[in-house]
Amino acid sequence: MAEISKYDLEIQELKGEIKLLSERVSTIKDNHLKHIEEKINGITKVMYTIGFMVLGQLLWVLTRALM
Repeated sequence: MAEISKYDLEIQELKGEIKLLSERVSTIKDNHLKHIEEKINGITKVMYTIGFMVLGQLLWVLTRALM
């Protein structure tokens, strides 16, 4: 009987650790990924802006070269 009680305690301890890990995963998924997504969206906007500026300058150079 003592070993059954020992195993029950170990099982309860493992269940507690699993719950803690589940909470941490949930926190990462809900909070940190949102902030990473916002930063990536900001970088994407900057890259599109730079791309349009380069395209505009290229078109300006082409129009001046053809005149």
